[in-house]
Amino acid sequence: MGLFDMFSKEGKLKRHARRMADRDAMPEDRDASARWLAEEGSRPSIAGLLTRFDMNLTQDMKDRAEKQLVFDLLTGLGEPVVEPLNVWVRRCKQYAWPLKLLVALRDEDEAVTAVFEILAGPVGKATFEPERRKELVVWLAERRHAGIVEHVAPFLKDFDEEVRYAAAETLVAQGDDSARQPLLAVLANPEEESLRLKHRLAQVFRQRGWSVEGELGEETVLPSGFQVREGRIVEAGR
Repeated sequence: MGLFDMFSKEGKLKRHARRMADRDAMPEDRDASARWLAEEGSRPSIAGLLTRFDMNLTQDMKDRAEKQLVFDLLTGLGEPVVEPLNVWVRRCKQYAWPLKLLVALRDEDEAVTAVFEILAGPVGKATFEPERRKELVVWLAERRHAGIVEHVAPFLKDFDEEVRYAAAETLVAQGDDSARQPLLAVLANPEEESLRLKHRLAQVFRQRGWSVEGELGEETVLPSGFQVREGRIVEAGR
């Protein structure tokens, strides 16, 4: 970048945007860059602000304070943020703040739909990104939506145990009977190796009184402490 470019508007924008993703920059410099980008308000400036959500500082309180500042600045910009945000949320590495921003600027249904689309894409299929899948599935656990069971149930078969467990908890959190069948399939699966997951599901079936009449094969082994009586899972010895 030449000297003239450095002081041009485009040069300033690039410099401030780079600083937003630079954890070695002074905190006050990042804050100043955030305010400059918000005041400039163009789509590239908005994109530069959004990159701050993907960076974590070692000091949690300062990290949260900076992200809150960026969140507040972007919320203040309003509608112009929505389009670049929808692009960003589908490629970012950390979802909590972008999804929170999408809820604030639009509504929860639009954010949930975005998560469904992300999970249906490369992130949902990649074998090397379980943490990203887990974050999205856990985010859905706090929502109630008719499409959650359909979109989360496939992750009960994820190769990563943490993702499978998170998917199960998200289905359980829906609070109705729509999740019974996919959860039962996990409980009855002799190839499911997670004792923690099977124990949790046995506990859920006992608590909700869900019937398993004729739906558990002879090869099904319930976790220790549970048994089937009169077509329902109960505590052993009760």
